[in-house]
Amino acid sequence: MRHHIIYYYLGMETVSGDYIAGFVDGEGCFALKFRRDIRYDRKNKPVYYYWSIEFAISLRSDDVGILETIKNTLGCGTISINNSGIARYAVTERDELIRKIVPFFDRNRLRAKKRNDYELWKEALNILERNRQKRNDSKKGFSKIEWSKKDIDRLIEIQESMREYKSNRNELKWIDKAILSEKV
Repeated sequence: MRHHIIYYYLGMETVSGDYIAGFVDGEGCFALKFRRDIRYDRKNKPVYYYWSIEFAISLRSDDVGILETIKNTLGCGTISINNSGIARYAVTERDELIRKIVPFFDRNRLRAKKRNDYELWKEALNILERNRQKRNDSKKGFSKIEWSKKDIDRLIEIQESMREYKSNRNELKWIDKAILSEKV
């Protein structure tokens, strides 16, 4: 059993995995979002729909130090402070989510209902990664990605199931419109 919560690694403060897991049980967020992007600067103002996924922790800005320590320990992500005085640590890069965040929480289990939220989020991350657009440098511009109906339906189910674990349970936006227009 570890008796010290705070450690130093290469001069940077870090904390134990158990500490972070407990902290995330109370303050963390595993988010799966369906987004709409309108390109106002382009002719005909095209609308694009896409899925985004992230891991985040938000606190008052006077607690930014603990977010820095968590970031140092996990070795990824960014910290920002908004005009309302909220400090936010976020990991949005899928490669970092897959290589660092998932293995970390698989090793350092969440104990509260956040564990169920994490398992659904991890399944969604795997679906998104399986459908990731492979970059082809010989082509310029956008290309349509053909998703299986099974994957889209499962992401919608996951997002709906995750709402149970969120304090802000807004209605799902744009999904019906996007599916009907087949622009996912």
